[in-house]
Amino acid sequence: MQKTIINIRRSSANNSLLEKIKVGDLVSDEFGKSGKVKNIERIEHSREVHYYFHLDKAGTLLIIV
Repeated sequence: MQKTIINIRRSSANNSLLEKIKVGDLVSDEFGKSGKVKNIERIEHSREVHYYFHLDKAGTLLIIV
């Protein structure tokens, strides 16, 4: 079974979309960064939530909601 890539658009990302992403999922953003999620950090800061998706070989995606 082939996994589909979850496309994250920073302008329209919301908590429900980001909470569905799990370790092992394939993600990409609108700037071309993509990869398999190996670790997720969720940090609440005042009224913002910072999601750090650490990818296998492409670095980290930071999404602030």
